Amino acid sequence: MNEQQNIKEPIVNEELDKMIELLKGHETILRYQRMEKVVAQNSTLEKLVEDIKKKQKEAAAFEYYAKPLAAKKIADELAALNRQLKENITVQQYRDALWDANEILENTVVIIQNEVDAVTNKEDTGSNK
Repeated sequence: MNEQQNIKEPIVNEELDKMIELLKGHETILRYQRMEKVVAQNSTLEKLVEDIKKKQKEAAAFEYYAKPLAAKKIADELAALNRQLKENITVQQYRDALWDANEILENTVVIIQNEVDAVTNKEDTGSNK
């Protein structure tokens, strides 16, 4: 079995490399990568995320020091910032692209797992005879 495994390993690695290259060139993956760059280079989104982090720290401090009115005010401001982020068209496009890319990868993993299971079951059945 170990000798057979050593023979199959290079073949499996070669096929895996081919699949990775195919996935890298898939339009859905490429679209996600483009959107990832757009988001990373968007100074407006970067500032919005920084503002959200700042408000989160302020909210935590006000809650810690038992300042409920200040905490409520900051929580409202934080909700508004989060709404802006969620409603931003670039963020929506990024999330859609991420969702689509994730679907491709999850489906690929399921297909591979099913094939591996089928081969493993066939080998187990053959060795029991």
